[in-house]
Amino acid sequence: RKLKQAALDSLNEVIIPNNSQLEIQCTISSQEEDSAAKKLSACDRDATLLQSQLEPLSTPQLAKRLERTFGVLLDKETEQAYNRDYVMATLLECYKKHGPREIRKEKGIPVSKHRLDALMQELNAVNWPHTTRERPKIKAEHYMIIQKPGSGVEDSVRTKKETAKLIKYKKLFDLAVDTLAEVDPVFAERFTALAVTHNFVGSPHIDTLNVGPFYGLSLGEFSSGGRIAVECSPLLVAEIDTKGSFGKIDGRFPHWVTPYEGERFSLIYYVTSGSVEPQTTAIFAP
Repeated sequence: RKLKQAALDSLNEVIIPNNSQLEIQCTISSQEEDSAAKKLSACDRDATLLQSQLEPLSTPQLAKRLERTFGVLLDKETEQAYNRDYVMATLLECYKKHGPREIRKEKGIPVSKHRLDALMQELNAVNWPHTTRERPKIKAEHYMIIQKPGSGVEDSVRTKKETAKLIKYKKLFDLAVDTLAEVDPVFAERFTALAVTHNFVGSPHIDTLNVGPFYGLSLGEFSSGGRIAVECSPLLVAEIDTKGSFGKIDGRFPHWVTPYEGERFSLIYYVTSGSVEPQTTAIFAP
């Protein structure tokens, strides 16, 4: 808004004095209009609503779903075919006629009690960073990322900061790695970063930087949900119970956390560098 105003002022100063009959008009939105037009982030979405679950998809992906799942062809010669609001509304109407999506409940790979107890002891003692959450577009009371050694550029300022953080939370990180190694030692070597969250809520999103699946483990005194939900197909959603168990999920598909009551911690092991694994399935068998 400030840039538009500055450009308009400059044009008036340079052009108008020599062109007395010329008038320059420029529409500058108000701060209120800018705020209203701002696209909602994952943290703003109600994960229980179908539209919220579809929002991570691009407009072309929504249009493709209309065609392939519901047989609705949009006229690409019209502006409506590229209008996100229209495409979304049309898709939601198709889902309404079809009925609710199928929800499949899945179990994860159980983690031994002594591992869970050790992790909980460390999580309860975490001195969370006092800065803003490290992934602000996600809704969580706390969200911290610990980079694995060797995942960054050697001797860079960023790598030095990440190393200092790793040293600070080394006991938690080592426990997390050892816990995953009991289930999948290969992935325990491959993953590049660990997200540690506290009271992660809803937040339908896609992990666009991931190059493959992630492992998720949740802990704490919570009930009535807290599963990781992921879209397996346009008409099927899987809900994986990761409480005290590992779930392997491809975060490049839309996913979120189902509602729950209580206090929930989670550990997410993911990969953002190396060879890219093709997207084949949203969930993987234990």
